[in-house]
Amino acid sequence: MLQNYFMEFGMLKILKIKSKCFIILLSLVLPLYLFADEPLPGQIIVDPENPQWLKYAGAGPFFLCGPGDPEDFLYRGSRISDGTRSGDQMELINKLAQSGANSIYLQAVRSHGGDGNKTHNPFIDSEPSRGVSTKILEQWEVWFDEMERDGIVIFFFFYDDDAKIWNTGDRVDSAEREFIETIVNYFEHHKHLIWVVAEEYQEEFSARRVSNIASAIRAADDYDHVIGVHKLNGLDFSEFANDPNIDQFVMQYNKTSIRELNRGMAEAWEDAKNKYNLNMAEAADHGTGKTMRQKNWACAMGGTYVMVLGMDIKNSSTSDLKMCGYLHEFMEQRKFYEMSPHNDLVSNSNVNFCLAKPGEEYIVYLSNGGGVTVDLSAASGQAKVQWFDPGTGKYSEISNVAAQQRTDFDSPFAEDAVLLIRTNETDTTAPSAPKDLTVSPQTKGF
Repeated sequence: MLQNYFMEFGMLKILKIKSKCFIILLSLVLPLYLFADEPLPGQIIVDPENPQWLKYAGAGPFFLCGPGDPEDFLYRGSRISDGTRSGDQMELINKLAQSGANSIYLQAVRSHGGDGNKTHNPFIDSEPSRGVSTKILEQWEVWFDEMERDGIVIFFFFYDDDAKIWNTGDRVDSAEREFIETIVNYFEHHKHLIWVVAEEYQEEFSARRVSNIASAIRAADDYDHVIGVHKLNGLDFSEFANDPNIDQFVMQYNKTSIRELNRGMAEAWEDAKNKYNLNMAEAADHGTGKTMRQKNWACAMGGTYVMVLGMDIKNSSTSDLKMCGYLHEFMEQRKFYEMSPHNDLVSNSNVNFCLAKPGEEYIVYLSNGGGVTVDLSAASGQAKVQWFDPGTGKYSEISNVAAQQRTDFDSPFAEDAVLLIRTNETDTTAPSAPKDLTVSPQTKGF
């Protein structure tokens, strides 16, 4: 009996010791589990409630509109012996920062078949077998820090089109994985960062290889940044529609008319089915001035972000850059993340495009200005109305109108214009016709 007592006492003691060890271990591991892959406050992330759009973590919606160039940003200027550059990168960043446009499209590996020369990569002496150069990454970090302060997105491609270093089929081998992990670990602390696997991926990689690269990026990234992939011309993204590691379809759609661009973006929006977001990053002959502005807005009304091919910042006019900034700032004041393309609600939908949440809020882009009829049958009561000039960033005064099935509006601006209608707010002001509105120097809408 005494022996049984000591055996039970001994087992109980062992169990207590094991329980304490388990609690200590759990206290160490649980925080790591709970906070793994948590985004940084203010970081650009996929909107968990509206995955076809992005947002700032813990804050409001994010909208992207800016340069889709220069692809060789990281390699501009003469190469110094340690691999760094004596280029104009800071000048470009400072010019962009003054405009409100919020992206730079840049690529890490442009050698090995890409559009750059043999030195356009971040390796020691440009030789992949020697590993990534810390000196080069340190210089990139200086530029990226400045971009971060200015709210400019680091749109970071790992590979240019046709660039391929490791011929490993669908696999990501240890050397490539080390390259990916080095890059991700060095720059993942940036909030305004989007990873992109490759440009025109089909030229060198299989879809399986792209998925494996995206998986390697995701595994290395402690903050769950957005990951995209760019394709050759077209709207189909079905090979990645259900890939848990790919969030953005970086699009190339070489249509020159605003109608074709808008229709294509709306079609891609329907196909996305809330599984990924869309970035119209490359459209041939995107143009400048009013032409560029019309195409930017046509894409935005089709449900996509916009980056302008050929907008290299250095040779881009300040006014063109600002027009991207006006679109970016306008959209971030709206609940566009609750909207979808609705050209069915506007007259002459070949030139007038609509993004809306019927019954609540409508954004109508009149590419040629003039007038438009909007179907407000889903709304009731009064609606607030305001016009926005996408060429100057100015707003009209706010007016009110009774929501009707067919409601006519006339723009107060000479060229293209944006009509903003909000119907989900109570307003006791007597309704007035939404015509002959005066333009005020306001910089924000309702």
